[in-house]
Amino acid sequence: MHSSLRIRRNQGPLAAMLIGAVLSAGASGHTLAAESMTCELVFTAGNWSLQHRTARGTGELQCSDGRSLPVRVSVKARGGDSLRIDAGAASFSGVEDPRDVIGAYVANGQFGNDLAMRKGDISLRVTGTGDWWQQGGRPGTLVIAAR
Repeated sequence: MHSSLRIRRNQGPLAAMLIGAVLSAGASGHTLAAESMTCELVFTAGNWSLQHRTARGTGELQCSDGRSLPVRVSVKARGGDSLRIDAGAASFSGVEDPRDVIGAYVANGQFGNDLAMRKGDISLRVTGTGDWWQQGGRPGTLVIAAR
């Protein structure tokens, strides 16, 4: 970051000291850490591709700070099942920016009807409706991309 300052000669030593402190704090690279928030994703994934063994669809991410992000989703089934999620929902935690959710998530557990997935520090719980989900089908991976 490049900034310029003009100091008038007749400002006292206190002003120069304050400006020096501000500049050294900015130069040290210290920034305030962003608070983590939760986000909710509502999506459908009904376009099944037998060749890729993946269902694709779209969704809308809504975060607790009011920001939203339209996304594309790609869901790969565990095993060889064809899949279709008529109405999916995912709850994310540990998010600092809505774009943090973009990426690939891997299943790492199940809680009742919900599936737990993780990507680094961000975890999510996914649930869905549709015959495939109701018959016990669960995704192995979920990929989220901005659209």
